[in-house]
Amino acid sequence: PGPVPVIYWGVPDAASLDRVAEGGASAVVIDYAQTLDASMQPKLENTGIIWKVSSVEQMQQSIDNNAGDIFLLSESLLQSTNFADIETAKESLSAIPKSAVTIASLSSMQPENAEISQGKQYASKGISSLLVQSCCVGDNEDLKYAQFVIESISKKSSSSFSMTGLTGSTNGHFGVSSHSGEVKWQRTKTQ
Repeated sequence: PGPVPVIYWGVPDAASLDRVAEGGASAVVIDYAQTLDASMQPKLENTGIIWKVSSVEQMQQSIDNNAGDIFLLSESLLQSTNFADIETAKESLSAIPKSAVTIASLSSMQPENAEISQGKQYASKGISSLLVQSCCVGDNEDLKYAQFVIESISKKSSSSFSMTGLTGSTNGHFGVSSHSGEVKWQRTKTQ
């Protein structure tokens, strides 16, 4: 699937930021608590910053300081009482401008396809984007898995029964398919 943005996720220093710029990365994930040295600022001129935050207050500080409004929510924040249930999460995020982008990270190919229910849960809490780690790794399942995740998380219909079309009345090929349980991926069998 593409185009796929390249995002650098590591501890940025002057040397790694040079490689990021040369490699054409779209963005860099930087922990909000990390102080950026003045020599790093020019290296990020043409690269977006995604702030990894561990509190709603850090998001608000970043916005107030014009440091940016794209946030990767840390695992500790997603597990905190601020995100314990749908209403509390929506209330916590209501203080942040709607133009801000909030991102939750999911591990790919979890047992019993748990990333699907987890992604739907995050979306229902008002998180605007999902990052599926190791979704595309360069093997023959990349496209099929990416489509599966996107369609499964974004569809509102039943996850155990789907009807793919009603053209059967015309051509005799009824597009009914049913699936239940876990989708098995070859990639997970070799790990």
